[in-house]
Amino acid sequence: MRESTFIDRNVKRWEEIESDTKTDPDEISSDFIDLMNDLSYAQTHFPHSKINQYVNSLSSRVYKKIFLQQNQDKNPFYQFWVRDFPAVLGHNYKVLWVSTGFFLIFCFLGYICSTLDTHFIEAILGQDYVRMTEDNIRKGEPFGVYASKTPLEMFLSIFSNNLRVGLIVFISGIVLGIGTFYFTFSNGVMVGAFLSLFIANNLGTDAVFVIMLHGTFELMGLVLECMAGLILGLSFLFPGTLTRSQAFYKGLTESVKIYIGTVPFTIIAAIIESYVTYLGKGGFSGSHPLVMVFLSLIFVGSWVVVIWYFFLFSKKQAQNYTYAKYLEDIISK
Repeated sequence: MRESTFIDRNVKRWEEIESDTKTDPDEISSDFIDLMNDLSYAQTHFPHSKINQYVNSLSSRVYKKIFLQQNQDKNPFYQFWVRDFPAVLGHNYKVLWVSTGFFLIFCFLGYICSTLDTHFIEAILGQDYVRMTEDNIRKGEPFGVYASKTPLEMFLSIFSNNLRVGLIVFISGIVLGIGTFYFTFSNGVMVGAFLSLFIANNLGTDAVFVIMLHGTFELMGLVLECMAGLILGLSFLFPGTLTRSQAFYKGLTESVKIYIGTVPFTIIAAIIESYVTYLGKGGFSGSHPLVMVFLSLIFVGSWVVVIWYFFLFSKKQAQNYTYAKYLEDIISK
């Protein structure tokens, strides 16, 4: 066989291997065996050709990938955060967007109701809380509530509360998703009413900036808990090609993984709210410029993490981890 013919016959396969899109260990191993055969043939028939160097380099890359994957498979931390959790989100991408849409709509509804009826805010947040916030605004510390306790006390209070609320949102989904829908509605309306309190005092931009320092992770956690509850409740109603018992088991497995995945972000949100958010208690006008630069880095960084990990990376992982393989792994466990 001529060298040009040898290259023409194998170039598409080599390019596919070079693209590095495969995740199935069996497919990767098969590619490595094929490359070793190609290298052996090339060294025998074209010993002075550059094609030897190319195939040898490609074989080395695949071998390293096999070795790395073996080590990664032994690491449950890596397996969960880099493969399992993002794959669950990616393969339920529509539910993720629906949950996000629900929450944003409920927030907007809370804001609209608060602007139409001034007593609505007090009914949702409580009269004492509203008066305290209004007093803080008059003092020039609109977000002084975040400095009302010691950081440790605030952390323990916020973390335990958010963990409890998230668990309720998730678990209540077992009633065909109705409970999850209701608790997401009530929390979304509360957030909308809370923001309207600052918008009414011309502090809307300050509120979004300061509150979303921790709220980016905290509210994303709530969206994911809504997603977990909906998957849990609707899996039995819409089994698809699976039996109802298989569909429910799949939904239960996915929803539990999603809830577990929210816990670290709930912890991070509580740390930021307790130890960082209070630094911006005076808003843009009442805080030191260097403090605002520091807070801006946290604000931008948290949004980058949320958008990249939960929406972009998860979708990419789902594409690499085929649904057939994903479904087989879940059902067989």
